[in-house]
Amino acid sequence: MQKTYYLLSAAIGLSLMAPALAQVDTKEAQNKLLSKRAAEADAYRKLAECIKGLQITSDTYVRDFVTESDTIHAEMDEFIRGVRLGDPKWYEDLSCEVPAEVTVEKVIETLKAIHTRFYDGDRIKGTDFTDMEKRIDRKIIKVVGMGAPRPDLPADLPEGVASQLGSVNVPLAIPPLWEQMGPQARLMAVRAARLDALRKLLERIKGLRINSDTLVRDFVTEFDSISAEAQGLVVGAEEVRTYLHHDEPIAEVTMEIPVEQVVTIIKQLHTRSIQGDSIKGTDIEDVTRRIKTKTFQATGMGIPPTKALAVYTETVKAVVPDLPPWATQKITMTGAGVPPADKAGTPQGKLMAARAAELDAKRKLGEHINGLVIQSQTTVRDFVTENDDIATQMDAILVGSTVEKTEFDGETANVTVSIPGIQVWEIVHERLRIIRRAG
Repeated sequence: MQKTYYLLSAAIGLSLMAPALAQVDTKEAQNKLLSKRAAEADAYRKLAECIKGLQITSDTYVRDFVTESDTIHAEMDEFIRGVRLGDPKWYEDLSCEVPAEVTVEKVIETLKAIHTRFYDGDRIKGTDFTDMEKRIDRKIIKVVGMGAPRPDLPADLPEGVASQLGSVNVPLAIPPLWEQMGPQARLMAVRAARLDALRKLLERIKGLRINSDTLVRDFVTEFDSISAEAQGLVVGAEEVRTYLHHDEPIAEVTMEIPVEQVVTIIKQLHTRSIQGDSIKGTDIEDVTRRIKTKTFQATGMGIPPTKALAVYTETVKAVVPDLPPWATQKITMTGAGVPPADKAGTPQGKLMAARAAELDAKRKLGEHINGLVIQSQTTVRDFVTENDDIATQMDAILVGSTVEKTEFDGETANVTVSIPGIQVWEIVHERLRIIRRAG
């Protein structure tokens, strides 16, 4: 009898709960899942940028080391995917933050192991990584991934991260910010991002190793000065992902190109180079055998034109009334470089002069960015000196800055580099958001 009573009570209870369960809004839970997924992807992307922005020698970065071999690229991606993320934190608007960190010591330890196992050149030595550890002041690389309740992932993720996070079948939505700026602004930003992606795709190809002591870029000395023609060589690339930032007027586009076309491009560059005779056809065929993936990918960033950015400025004034003027402009600097005395008048000397000029331009760009005023008397330098994670992210965007133009005046090379001001503001704005939320 008592058993029957409990069963009857349970049945009545479930019948009363059923309407309540039916009324549960699964939309919020789904949005939280989407924002968490986007924040995790953003954290992985930022970690990848920061790690690849670390300097190995005076003129070599991890980004350069990674592009020399498809195997090295894959190994670094595997390492980044293995970094453990922190616990997610949601806010009232269902946006999410996910922290991630890795020690510089662990990064260098991994680079050393990859160098020992897979590197076959002589440009980077094992001792360079030991010196790198002594030179880098910060001990930990920290980032905070941010995501809004949208289904699409940020671009330029380490290979395999998207599948690791899983997929959610939700229709793609255009963020309100982009709706306010209009379709023309969106299309122009995407177009700019696409061109940037093609440029980066070509840069990755030029970073491939042909033989033990030669990279693709070693037999191409002035190719960056012919930007239109350079982009034409990767015209067959396919657009595989487009991402619109939900709270910044930044579009990201990922372009993909088959390995077969990569080899074709290398052959074309080799044919037109003045050092063509120093590379054998068999060397280029060896590149094909060393590449393990079927495609190459690169992600570019773009912003709308100035008139459209004026709409953005008005849009964010209620939230960020102190948006600085430089945030809607391109920041550009030019550097100069000359070849070593023993390389003067040689193609290799020309290449070394261009590399020195690029580094000089990036140094000047970094100094200029540090002096930019954020609000009142606060500058970017104040944020950089107070936060190691901000410093790491700034270093990363400097390394990835765009080479606009390369010119030669005799033995002197002049290189102009640039980055969108909004890209700097994105890092600063993220820190401001964290500070405001913590307060």
